[in-house]
Amino acid sequence: MTGLPPRLLLVTDADLSPGSRGAGRTLVNLFSRYPEDGLLAISTNSDRAFRMEGNRRVLPAAAALPGRVIQALRGLIGHVDAAWVGARPLPGRAEIEQFEPQLVLAVPTHPMGIALAEQCRRIAPLVTYLMDDWLAFETGVPLAFDARRRGRALLRESAAWLSISPYLLSSTREFAGVDRPALVVHNPVSLDATPPAALSTPRTGRFRVGYAGSVWPMHWDAVAAVAQSVQRLRASGTDIEFVLFTDRYFWGRYEADWRRWDVVDGGLIPYAELGGALGGCDLLLVASSFEPSQAHMSRSSIQTKVTDYMAAGRPILACGPHLAASNDFLRRHDCAHFAEDPAPVAIDAVLLYCVAARADGPAMARRAWEAVRRDHELVGVTDRLYAFLAEAALAYIP
Repeated sequence: MTGLPPRLLLVTDADLSPGSRGAGRTLVNLFSRYPEDGLLAISTNSDRAFRMEGNRRVLPAAAALPGRVIQALRGLIGHVDAAWVGARPLPGRAEIEQFEPQLVLAVPTHPMGIALAEQCRRIAPLVTYLMDDWLAFETGVPLAFDARRRGRALLRESAAWLSISPYLLSSTREFAGVDRPALVVHNPVSLDATPPAALSTPRTGRFRVGYAGSVWPMHWDAVAAVAQSVQRLRASGTDIEFVLFTDRYFWGRYEADWRRWDVVDGGLIPYAELGGALGGCDLLLVASSFEPSQAHMSRSSIQTKVTDYMAAGRPILACGPHLAASNDFLRRHDCAHFAEDPAPVAIDAVLLYCVAARADGPAMARRAWEAVRRDHELVGVTDRLYAFLAEAALAYIP
């Protein structure tokens, strides 16, 4: 190797398509500057080959088992889809061998990601990237596929780790029972040469609270709490609305609730247009679940949307427990309002304060934008990441 980034095999179960969000979007952004011929990806999320943004190849590795079979057996013997991924021949092996990876980066968010990574771990030195604390709290029946045990083994075999937050890195060390060289890295943001127009364009009229992205269990109750609070405030005379920018799945999954709470359907905004859509809101919601069953997710994951929001030029509301990783991140940057008590009266009070403090919004939003420009801009983040990966590969050269 010459100091260039190593030829990297990215192994994941995340969605790397143009419409990706969450973990997949973070990966697409992180590797948007990687040499085109230096990256090959394989994902169990895809059943066809395609080119991700930047023209990098993605090989398909979907389990291809009927969903009804997976659901019927999961409660009895566990993750049959992961067991199948691990038992079959590695898809695309000939292409992978021709590519000659110098490093394997495993990014599992599901047991299938663990199974696929196991098949690739002997090809080259391994780095594992965890984006939340799902593995240490995996509760599936371990008969078909013991995700906890096999995930721990994968971490122990890794030359280095990447982690989405400092808390998750600490938890990973405890779970794995070992330590490895590590880098905390999360979603980078590509910034224009000038600040976003929203910073110099205060909004007037109806106060708009916006939420963009998926609504998984790790978000749901906090999103619902704010949506209901907006409805209560409007009923009592405040000119306010809640706008949900999400896909048809998450709109349809909770449609009865959204309609009951008078949530505005903002649709799914293409990632390249997201900043402009967010600029049309007064307050951007980061939601972390208060539910005890989701505590490990709230504590560990700095959500992709956090830095996207910080770059948009509007104030942020972080709704979730005080120890949530996203709340902690925003608190350290002094760039958000916080609703950390789930009681309806407490959330109503925070929202009323945000409405009253509308004129102060640009100052808070500018602190967020300056923090992104300083610490989380695409070039700086990816330069540090690629250098870290190069060191991990070099450490294993004979």
